[in-house]
Amino acid sequence: MGFSLRAWLARFSPLGWRLVAFTVAFSTLVALIATAVQLYIDYRYDIGKIDSTFEQVKQSYLPTIANAMWATNRKELQLAVDGLARLPDVQHVTARDTTTVSVQAGTPKAGNVLSRDYPLTHQHRDSMLEIGSLTVTADLDGVYQRLLGKFWVIFITNGVKTFLVAGFMLVMFHLLVTRHLHRIAEFSARLGAGNLDEHLQLDRPARARLDEFDLVLNGFSRMQTALALTLKELEEDIVKLEMAEAEITQLNLDLERRVSERTAQLEAVNRELESFSYSVSHDLRTPLRSIDGFSQALAEDYGQHLDETGHDYLNRVRRAAQRMGMLIDDLLRLARVTRVDMVCSQVDLSAMAHEVVTDLRGHKSYGAATFVIEPGLVAWGAAPLLRIVLENLIDNAWKYSSKVAAAQIEFGATQQDGRTVYFVRDNGAGFDMTYVDKLFGAFQRLHRADEFPGTGVGLATVQRIIHRHQGEVRAEGRIAEGAAFYFTLGNAGFRTDQETAA
Repeated sequence: MGFSLRAWLARFSPLGWRLVAFTVAFSTLVALIATAVQLYIDYRYDIGKIDSTFEQVKQSYLPTIANAMWATNRKELQLAVDGLARLPDVQHVTARDTTTVSVQAGTPKAGNVLSRDYPLTHQHRDSMLEIGSLTVTADLDGVYQRLLGKFWVIFITNGVKTFLVAGFMLVMFHLLVTRHLHRIAEFSARLGAGNLDEHLQLDRPARARLDEFDLVLNGFSRMQTALALTLKELEEDIVKLEMAEAEITQLNLDLERRVSERTAQLEAVNRELESFSYSVSHDLRTPLRSIDGFSQALAEDYGQHLDETGHDYLNRVRRAAQRMGMLIDDLLRLARVTRVDMVCSQVDLSAMAHEVVTDLRGHKSYGAATFVIEPGLVAWGAAPLLRIVLENLIDNAWKYSSKVAAAQIEFGATQQDGRTVYFVRDNGAGFDMTYVDKLFGAFQRLHRADEFPGTGVGLATVQRIIHRHQGEVRAEGRIAEGAAFYFTLGNAGFRTDQETAA
């Protein structure tokens, strides 16, 4: 194979070429500055020599030329002027009397010249007479030619020296730095979990003092040791995590099994409770109907034998039996609320509120009341359960406003924190906020039965329905200033009518 300059140059890294470029640029700049300084010094030296020539003319030639001019010895004057013209860098000499050119030597030139005029004087008796002038012109082309020659010599010498030094630096940088960097890069590229025991080796002689590459080798060695320890710890952690995951999986399986068992047990208990509730309801209703019926028969058949106190006792027995029946019905309704399947859809609450008011007007006798129902209120929920909520809230509002002259009941909605909050508000009897926590408990009442009838189960039913809709319910009120019940609705986890049909 022959020698290929391109292949040989390709061995050197871009970093080395950049170093060469910066070196050449900096060396060239330094060489240009040094050349300019040297040429300026030489220029000043040559100008100084010309000035010395001019000074020699003044000291040596001027008296001779003045005497020849005074004696009108043209031959001697010409010889003196020709001698001046042969001085270094002198290009043209002219000797004049006071009116005309007398003698000249050399060839006159327009540019790149330096001239000096000297007065020609002669002492006659006691006075110094000016008899003419001498003009000496020095040619600067020789100076510039010498400077140009020196410039090319200095520039070529410095250029050759610069490129030789740059080439030497490129080769040395490759031998000392870049080839080791390539080896380090290759080693880093193939370094992995499987070869952490392999050590980085550089082709370089051992040194008594550590340099930067020795520090790199030591750093790689420490890094590999640390990586090996970390890898070992990671493997141990992975084993522990796998064991923990297996344990969690087993715990989840056990938990699912226990949940299934408990769910089955709870469903069985619920079925038993439901059966028990209906049995108790049937078993209790029969004697209650008997008590109520026989009390009524006793009052009708033997009422003439009873005084007013006896009739009062019979009426109390009947009212207690009827109230017991209402309690049983409310308890069964409260139990059924928690078992009803949540089949949700869009519900027009405004229309539903109007239907509830119409139904209540048909079988309640609370008295006159003004109803304000905000139109267009639509919610997502189980329609049968939401109707129970509105029935209980509107019925309570009407009942506790029945003793107010201008009763007003309002159903509407407002926005709080980005959520729709529905409310039923009245201007009735109200309640003390100190006992607000008792409102939603079963059989908890804040008014006597002889003031406002009821069993105390309605608001507990409302709370259970709202909670099943993943909402919240709260109450606000003041005694004799009315009350307001607020509730929100959610829809997460509910089934739609279409899903039920599917």
